[in-house]
Amino acid sequence: MTNRYVLLTRLPLLQGVSSTELLNWEDVLRLDIDEFPASRLPLIKQGDNCSHLLYLVEGELEREHRSEDGRYATRSSINGPAIIEVDRLFGLKPTYQYTYRAKTEVKMLGIRKSLVNSHLMKSEVFRLNLLNSLSAQAQKRTAALLPCQLDSAEERLRHLLSTLFPDQEGQADISIMMKDLAKYTGDTRLTISQILNRWDADGSIRLGRGHFTIHDLNALVG
Repeated sequence: MTNRYVLLTRLPLLQGVSSTELLNWEDVLRLDIDEFPASRLPLIKQGDNCSHLLYLVEGELEREHRSEDGRYATRSSINGPAIIEVDRLFGLKPTYQYTYRAKTEVKMLGIRKSLVNSHLMKSEVFRLNLLNSLSAQAQKRTAALLPCQLDSAEERLRHLLSTLFPDQEGQADISIMMKDLAKYTGDTRLTISQILNRWDADGSIRLGRGHFTIHDLNALVG
């Protein structure tokens, strides 16, 4: 049994699938792992058609989302092994929500959507893994969007950030003008500025012109 198949069985959604079963799929699925160097050129662009089940096998990707109104952009990182937006593979709008760039040398694996339907979905283990993954994502996002009584501007700002980064952790960056951030929370520009400057002073964020970096999402909004 090759190391490659041992690696594949450890990937999200493939955990529990036997290497023998993967070996039987090899000719059809073309389980080839592609390598890409670190680059600022996007590997995937926001709005691209989600035509493949994509895996980040190894390495680190930067992901960026720009709002439709152009008022903000969020950036964070994803480390392998990980699956890329499996919730966008089917549904009403099967397009990527993020633009992805290689922060380090990365290894990627792609399986065409048609082959997911014709082969992977026949595996009970794969179907259960997929259902659990989609259910977990839906529950996290629903929890982030549930109505809640927020008594202070700081609570409203934390809640906004939790909706922008519902399933992410670690460091993240958001580019937005202070006036726009105030509109999203329903507070004044001065109030939001005071909160961000206080967070900057206590080390929770690094405040810049037109953007700020959150050092630890879980610590700030978890």
